[in-house]
Amino acid sequence: MTQRATFTKGMIVDAAFEMTRKEGWAAVSARSLARRLDSSTMPLYSILKSMEEVEKEVRARAEALMHEFQRRIYTDQTLLDAAVGYVIFARDEPHLFRFIYVDRPVTQKMAASSSKTSRELPSADAVGGTFDLVDQAAAAQQDPQVLLNWAFTHGLASLVSSHVIELSNERISNLILQASSSFYLQDKFLKKMNKGVKNE
Repeated sequence: MTQRATFTKGMIVDAAFEMTRKEGWAAVSARSLARRLDSSTMPLYSILKSMEEVEKEVRARAEALMHEFQRRIYTDQTLLDAAVGYVIFARDEPHLFRFIYVDRPVTQKMAASSSKTSRELPSADAVGGTFDLVDQAAAAQQDPQVLLNWAFTHGLASLVSSHVIELSNERISNLILQASSSFYLQDKFLKKMNKGVKNE
């Protein structure tokens, strides 16, 4: 096998990201990366401490791309755009979506154990347009509406990423808007009912 004279971390991460994007994280290993880069595994380990470093870099790129989808304009509502973009990302980049949320998820417990990511629970308003798993889970502890909307949106994203259902951008937007409106009305109704019971 040809030994590459110059080898950079960026080249390794680029290769790992593209492999994850096209084939899924399961296809990424030191050997598969070396083959893709026409090298042996030795140069990889001389540059990287471990495959965990590659995973971290791939995650950062995948999440950056997801947030790019969420910042695009699909409707006239910013928060709705974030949710719609999340589902479209899952549909258009299924392997990256699965990498972030299924294959290698960072749970709230894992994040809390890290000094870099440990933080106070974010408010529902602060997390309104963000669909990072850790932030959404934390906000859901404070606001049931966040939990309902997040659970529906994530479920929809999981369905489209697995191609269980095929949905257009417009259909995705309408489904999320309908669900959100239903959750809001249900919440108002339950609060009114509870208030009536207390007044009796």
